[in-house]
Amino acid sequence: MFERRTLAISVLACVVALSGVTALGQAPAAGGQGPAAGAQGRGGQGPGGPGGAQGRGGPGGPGGGAAAGRGRGGAYTPPAGSKELKDVLYNWAWHMGMLRSGAESELVKTLDYYGAGGTVQVNGQPCTITKYHWQANYLVPGYRIDIGCTRANKQTYSIVENMSGDYAWDDDIPGAELVPGKGKSTPNRAALTDRRIRLWAGPHGSIKAAIAGAAGMHPLQSFGQNPATLLDRQAAAGVKGTTTLTWVTEKTVEKAVLTFPVPDVPGATATATLVNYLPESVVVKNGNDTHEFIYSKWADFNNPLFKIEALMPGTTVERKNGAAVRNVTSKVTEIGQIYVIVPVPESVQKAGK
Repeated sequence: MFERRTLAISVLACVVALSGVTALGQAPAAGGQGPAAGAQGRGGQGPGGPGGAQGRGGPGGPGGGAAAGRGRGGAYTPPAGSKELKDVLYNWAWHMGMLRSGAESELVKTLDYYGAGGTVQVNGQPCTITKYHWQANYLVPGYRIDIGCTRANKQTYSIVENMSGDYAWDDDIPGAELVPGKGKSTPNRAALTDRRIRLWAGPHGSIKAAIAGAAGMHPLQSFGQNPATLLDRQAAAGVKGTTTLTWVTEKTVEKAVLTFPVPDVPGATATATLVNYLPESVVVKNGNDTHEFIYSKWADFNNPLFKIEALMPGTTVERKNGAAVRNVTSKVTEIGQIYVIVPVPESVQKAGK
């Protein structure tokens, strides 16, 4: 098990090294280590982990003990039980499997996700999912979701929801109009804000947004860095972030509650509630609208032959102003640095942002 995990993480680090990814405004990690430094990621040092957690890190406690210098020992180890914002953000990203390389930089650039089932709302009525394929690139930022479902009257429905930068549109087939004469794209400017919220309140988008808010940056600038190192550097430069942290206790369970701005949605604020450093919910307030994303059953849904401890919720429930939007269960994911592009069709560009 140890060998396979280490190999998987090493392969991911090699892909990062070969991809040549450079985020806008990205600064190098401390000590000159960039995203491709090292290949151990989170694995390889036995029990310990941040705060003494078992199973996914170096020996417990600060400094990494005798293993310092390989894997996570050469980067950062939060003090056990720390309730500081920097350490909670680090632990959140670490427990989700988003910190990779010897420098433990946040390196989840893309997502390829297949849903197993559930429902989406079509004209206010539930439609049973037969296909749900979500591909996201957080550095565009953008995504497409290829949805197929069956209504209660047995009629089928399909749509490809797209968002890329300042554009939102719908396709009748994936990649419509990118090849002349193939498919139809329809601009959907009214959906842009909701789709941006869905991206940045998503399982990986929310932690990116929270780190960026704490660093006083956009996620495109904070990507590819160790969150603890980044926040230390920003604090030393006198930068004051906007992410805040409080703690609540519900039925003896202590929860971290982080509030941060939603990137590219002026005035919108997200509140993420974490249990054991994994979000059980992200609630976004945007004017008079409230968007709720409820996450549960976190697991590694990557291919059984390529388990790399990169987690995804098994169930995602989305509501807007109390009304159901979608409820999706997970089937399989590919998380890391796969090739995902979201090109905007010429007709959508001509229609304007």
